[in-house]
Order: sequence, then structure tokens, then C-alpha cells
Amino acid sequence: MNHLIAEAVQLLQQNQPQKAEALLSPYYYANLENSQFLHFYALAKSHTGQHVVGIDLLKKAIDLQPDVAEYHHNLAAIYRLVGEFQLSEDHYLTALKLKPDYAEAYFNYSATRKFTADDPVIELIETQTSRTDLSDADRCFLGFAGGKIFNDVKDYDKAFSYYELGNNSRKVQFDINDFRREIDRTIEVFSAETIRELSQHGLQTDLPVFIIGMPRTGTTLVEQILSSHPDVHGAGELRDISSIAGTMPQHAPEKTPYPECVKQLPVNAFSGFGESYLKRLKTFGPQATRVINKMPGNYLNLGLISIMFPQAKVIHCRRDPLDTCLSCYFQRFRQGHDYSHDLKHLGLYYREYERLMAHWQQVLPRLPYELAYADLVQNQEAISRELIEYIGVSWDDQCLDFHANQRPVTTASNWQVRRPMNRAGLERWRNYDQHLEGLRQALAGEEN
Repeated sequence: MNHLIAEAVQLLQQNQPQKAEALLSPYYYANLENSQFLHFYALAKSHTGQHVVGIDLLKKAIDLQPDVAEYHHNLAAIYRLVGEFQLSEDHYLTALKLKPDYAEAYFNYSATRKFTADDPVIELIETQTSRTDLSDADRCFLGFAGGKIFNDVKDYDKAFSYYELGNNSRKVQFDINDFRREIDRTIEVFSAETIRELSQHGLQTDLPVFIIGMPRTGTTLVEQILSSHPDVHGAGELRDISSIAGTMPQHAPEKTPYPECVKQLPVNAFSGFGESYLKRLKTFGPQATRVINKMPGNYLNLGLISIMFPQAKVIHCRRDPLDTCLSCYFQRFRQGHDYSHDLKHLGLYYREYERLMAHWQQVLPRLPYELAYADLVQNQEAISRELIEYIGVSWDDQCLDFHANQRPVTTASNWQVRRPMNRAGLERWRNYDQHLEGLRQALAGEEN
């Protein structure tokens, strides 16, 4: 059984929860008294979207072994995902009581609520951070947790020092020149002529909707508003488009890399890939007339999207560059954002993102809807109505009550989007102005 559980854990780490669930499922009834089995089976269920089942299984595991901090931590994580923040907070606190050095629990707990200066967790965070035997991973968790908590209590210099600790503990490498070359190649391949010619072989459907842009620009908020409509389903951050791009070289002569292979593919390849994507979308919202993919990084793939789905609606979320970059710096991304751990890299990356978006403005037959985060926050109903009209469905008043939407939200904004609209995210950079000179220089194109 230990070997089976170890295999399931590996599958979960590889983001293959369906396989983990299928592996464990036949052994469920033989392991009703095995708390470790129930724990990992619960995670497999939750990761496949069966959150209620996951909660029930973890409760059973806790009934069998109430003093295992990890069980409470992971139950808290599922409660947070489905919007049960008080229950989430309670179980995070139980996990920390059982395991006071549980750095990941401090980090996740910090995202469940707003903190005040007299909160006892502040002293606990400072005590743990002062330890000299911390691993880089624990130092990172504590850094981002402390940053969030001290930001809440408006001790901005201390918050920045904690965020700096968290980012410096990631030990990642980012090469801006490699990214520039990627943007150069994308711009060279996806000309207006190429997109116009190849899009004739795409699929004429208005089912897919894409929300793109830099991270932390309101993409989750926009998805929450739109998916509050009964005919619209929000599928979250799907990696399918980048996976399609990664698969394309296998269908090109001599396995030419992407994006150059786009010009060499058989013309039926685009509709074939498109059909596979639509089939996947329908597994999320079988009855929906629109299904949203809110993977922000699909801004890199707008040429390919326009070819496969010429009628697809794309919403481009923008936010003040300083606020965008600072919010990325304050976010502990799980993976794929190595640029975000250094303010200089963030500024240079942002310039390349803007360069590519300027190219898409020149070559795409259908331009994205440009959404300014500040406009949405300050004119909620007017902009929400524009968004609904843009994606081609009739207005529904539920879109104004997006915070009441009970759909699971898996991104870092899941706490914010369950509350009414507020302006707290506007000009947040002013609180950290004295720390941003390097970011300003990078945004201006100064690299030394």
C-alpha cells in the first residue's frame, strides 16, 4: 500500500490527478480505516474538481488521526478554494497549532483574510523567520506570508523586506535575452498575411473566450463576472493552447520548432487541433454557449488562436504597469514566472509583453477587447455590460453580483473575487514608492 500511495503522490506532483484517482479508486473500500490513503485519495478527488468528495474524505482522515497537521492544512486549502474562508482559517490555525514551524501553512493562511496589528500570528511569523536552519522553500513561504500580513497592517517597509526575502529564496534564473528572441520569432512568423491565409482553415465557432494579459491585472475578476452569467462557464487557467503549440512540431516536416512550424503544417492541422480544444471545453461546460480560458500567458499565442478560432473573443486585461509588476513581485507563483522574482526582470519582461501586444494590434483581423482594470473598478456596471455584449450573450443581472458566484476559484485572487468591487488595488505602488527605482528604470528600458 505504501508503494501505491507513493505512486499516487508522484502523479499528483506531476499534475495528473485523474490518473492518481484511477490508481487509488479500486482500493478505497479496503482502506476506510487508513487515514493516509484517505488523505491522498481526497487530494486526487479535489484536484479533479470533486471538492465536496475531497472534503468528506479528509474529514474521515481527521476523524481517524486528528493530530496530523497536513490533513488540516489540505482540508483548509479545499475550503479556501470553494470560498469557505472561515472553515479554511480554522483548519489552517489547527495545522499551525499542531506544527508551529509549518511554513507553508503560514503562507496559505495569510491569504484567507485581512490581518490587524495585534494578531498573534505576527509574532509567530517573526520568530520562525529568524531561525537560522530554514530551508530555502520554508524561507520563501514565510517571506511571502509576512509580506502579505505586514501589507495588511500597513507596515509597508517591513512588508517589502519580507517579500524581498521570499523572492530571493526562490533561486531561479531568468534570461531576458532568451525571452526577447522568443518574442522576435513570434513577431516574424505571425504576420498579418500568414494569419489571414491560415485562418481560412480554422473553425468558425464562438464558443471559446480567452482572457489574456499580464498576471495580476484582473483576469480572475473578469472571469468571475462573465461566468456569473448562466450561459457562460469559466474553466480557469487552461494550458491547452500552449500544449497545442508544443505538439505542433511533431506534425511538421523535420519537426521544425514552434512557431516556425506553423507555416509548414498541413492545412487540416488547425481545424484538427481546434476540434480537440473544443471537445475539451465542452467537458467543463457542456451546456454553456461560451467557455472561458483565462490563462493570462495566452497573450503569447494570439496568432495561433486567431488562426484556429477566427471568431474567438479575446479580452485583454491591462493595469497600471507599476501596480502590475509590483503585484507580480508580491505573488508566489507556483511555476512558469521566473521573471517575477526580480523587479528589474519584471520591468524588462513587461516591455517585451507590450512589444508583442503592439504587434498583435497591427496584424490581428479581430482586435481584443481592451479592458483597463481601473475602469472596471470605477465603473463596474457599465464595463460589465460592455463585456457581456462583446462576448455575444444577453445581459443578466447576476453579473453584477459576481462575488456571490460559488464556482471554485483556483487562482491567488480567490479571496478578492468573493467580495464586492473595491478600489484597494488602484495605485498600490505608492505605498512602496521608495523601493521602485530599479523597476522604473527597467520599464523605461534602462538595463544597467
